[in-house]
Amino acid sequence: MEVFETPKPDDAWARCPLARVSDGVLIQSVAASIATPKAHINSSFLLHAPLELSARAWLLAQVPHGKRDDARRRIAEIAARYAAEGREIEPKPKAYRTADLALSELAAALEAGDVDSVDSALVFVTPRISLERLRATLAEPILPLLGAAGHAPILLMMLEPASRFPECGELLRSPLRALAQEADRRLTWMDEAPAPDAAYAPALFDCLAAPPRVEAPSSIASTMLTIERDGYAARILAAATTGVTVPTATQILLRVAALSMLLDDPQHAPYGWTHCFTLPQAVLSLEDVVSNVTRAIRIAATHALGFRATLGSARLQYPFVPVRPIGSMQPQPAEAAGAAFNARADQRRAIRAQLIERAAIHADAHLAKYTMACLIAADRDPQQSALYLAAAAYLGAWWDCRRL
Repeated sequence: MEVFETPKPDDAWARCPLARVSDGVLIQSVAASIATPKAHINSSFLLHAPLELSARAWLLAQVPHGKRDDARRRIAEIAARYAAEGREIEPKPKAYRTADLALSELAAALEAGDVDSVDSALVFVTPRISLERLRATLAEPILPLLGAAGHAPILLMMLEPASRFPECGELLRSPLRALAQEADRRLTWMDEAPAPDAAYAPALFDCLAAPPRVEAPSSIASTMLTIERDGYAARILAAATTGVTVPTATQILLRVAALSMLLDDPQHAPYGWTHCFTLPQAVLSLEDVVSNVTRAIRIAATHALGFRATLGSARLQYPFVPVRPIGSMQPQPAEAAGAAFNARADQRRAIRAQLIERAAIHADAHLAKYTMACLIAADRDPQQSALYLAAAAYLGAWWDCRRL
């Protein structure tokens, strides 16, 4: 690990054959090395390793040439850390007559919490079906589940053709195992809420701008279960999400999340406001493979509400008005966000490159995931791209200030 913690020219990594292979071979090798789940998930890193790899692989394709070796070293580091995290499970291969039977068992095992059957079925079908079909099969049962810190939809998002990460299928093994281990931890209010009176539906943004405060445990699953308890989520979200389209919900929820990064308590920037963005975005990316889009919107909105109600202390306002830069040598987060927000169209390409470079070589996995998420959002919604660039710039500057 010291090779990655204190890199030096011509060190063990620089001499390693993997340091000279193509990006594709490096990523595939690391993916293979972290695919088998660990027997005990005893660290946040184990939950995030597949997600971190997918984000860093996405960033690597765009990293400036002079920083590529540093970015590749970060990818290799994932494998080294994973190897040091205890023993892996003993595989229990199982043969199925058809891929259809394996997929049926996979869905049933997720519901029942049968971790071994989940893994056996996934290992069987991954090389036999397309990524599109795997994504379509898993979306519906996964969306309400809160195991694996609610992160499994992010990997499913990376199965989209527009965000294709070919090795992602095998990387689902650990997250799906974690989901099965906590199969009883799931959102349910959206399936039980009575039909609201749409004539009195409040605006979704207003519901999330400053929701009533809720005290909750720090874990994501516990937070979301607290949010739906006693009808809290249903009271705030049921009417506001009735009749809303996925494009509208995506714009509102991601706007809320970006503004939370830019305007609310900065102590929650690295882990609270990042998840407020990445989890709803991933859930809504599955709109094309779910049967009930309102249900998906309500799940995504519950994630946003959970972070707003437990971490928020400021009322969000739109449009965003950035602070004026004061010309300091080390921009503060708000100033960096303002510079990105106000950049001319011809300047945004350079800003994007800076954001990618910083995230690709930085040690924090959440910065990599969040930067990727913001840039994907900016590409898909050009009208809001300045806001998403500003949010990514804010988090990057937040980390820069911690290194001073």
